[in-house]
Amino acid sequence: MTSEEKFKKVISHAKEYGFVFKSSEIYDGLSAVYDYGHNGTELKNNIKDYWWRAMVQLNDNIVGIDSSILMHPTIWKASGHVDAFNDPLIDNKDSKKRYRADVLIEDHISKLESKIQKEISKAEKRYGDKFEKDQFIKTNPRVLKNHEKIKVIYSKFSSALEKDDLIALK
Repeated sequence: MTSEEKFKKVISHAKEYGFVFKSSEIYDGLSAVYDYGHNGTELKNNIKDYWWRAMVQLNDNIVGIDSSILMHPTIWKASGHVDAFNDPLIDNKDSKKRYRADVLIEDHISKLESKIQKEISKAEKRYGDKFEKDQFIKTNPRVLKNHEKIKVIYSKFSSALEKDDLIALK
């Protein structure tokens, strides 16, 4: 069963048992917008009440508030939300998708680390008890090359963030 089929099955179940309904469904609905049904409302309220008790009422140093989501933009700036949460994004013009730069870099580094681990595993099998992992890592050209690539990537990314210029990462 594909992810899409699983998702459709979960939505079907949730609709059948009154957890969610497509918003404005009788008027052709709104894409990706759902309203809570009777069971969904109960579930949401239970989760919300549990969270409120665990995070607010059980902590003496926390005071809860329930404020509006729509606020004057200076409030978001003053709270640090505008400046602090600025994830660098990269657009793929072919697929028309947007990716977080740090996630792309982590994925690429993960692939390089996987290559390094594969080299180590092959050498462990080949040399058995005589294998010295530290020595292998320090001397194997493919491992050294991938370690160097990782260092360069980290260096370029740090530099690009400091200069606020992601074009340098290409």
